[in-house]
Amino acid sequence: MSNEIVKATTAEVSTVTEQELIGHLENLGLVNKLTAGEKSTFIAIAKAFNLNPFKREIHVSKYGDKASIITGYEVYIKRAERTGLLDGWECVTTGSVAQGNLKATLTIYRKDRNRPFIWEADYNEFVQKTSSGSVTQFWQKASFMIKKVAISQGFRLCFSDELGGMPYTKEEMPEQSTEDIPYTPVEASQPQIAAKKKLTEAKYQQALSGVKNGATLPNSDVSFYTFLITECELTEEQLEEVNDAYL
Repeated sequence: MSNEIVKATTAEVSTVTEQELIGHLENLGLVNKLTAGEKSTFIAIAKAFNLNPFKREIHVSKYGDKASIITGYEVYIKRAERTGLLDGWECVTTGSVAQGNLKATLTIYRKDRNRPFIWEADYNEFVQKTSSGSVTQFWQKASFMIKKVAISQGFRLCFSDELGGMPYTKEEMPEQSTEDIPYTPVEASQPQIAAKKKLTEAKYQQALSGVKNGATLPNSDVSFYTFLITECELTEEQLEEVNDAYL
């Protein structure tokens, strides 16, 4: 499908300019970390699929020397709803990690089809581990994570005309998410680094709640996400948690 058809299907006109996309990368401290090719690819994909980073629809992460352009699984659901063809869906897990047979099964109902679309994702195929064989922190939430994989893949396949070619979710890319790969966290400019704040757990949880709710700081246009990334001293686990909430 052409980009024009994708945009017509979603019934939405992109309002994010190239300059705003570059400004978004600058705000996250990624401009100097990404190559010219990586920046242009991010901009091209965002514009082609009308993905708005300010609505948490697209994000770019830098792991080692490789950049990943990713989206959240919720984007697939929203885009499917906009087609007017989605007639309900459900995702359930069966089995367990202990038994070695955990999987998620997604069932999607379309108004223009007589039979439901069913897709399965096997935990053992996607679980992310370190070289020592330990499951990474986020994949310890086994049922939730494998559901996200099934939802992402299933909606992309069931609505291939509308969603085909869109960026994958990070849960589908285990080779870029293990603890073995050096992770370059988003950093602020040098003056901001000197002023980074150490947050108490209570303050961190309050700000994280703001990230999840898309809120901005009181009397400010700055989002809690930007505040945490650029002004606060976070652990690597907290950075992952914030980025996961942002998506």
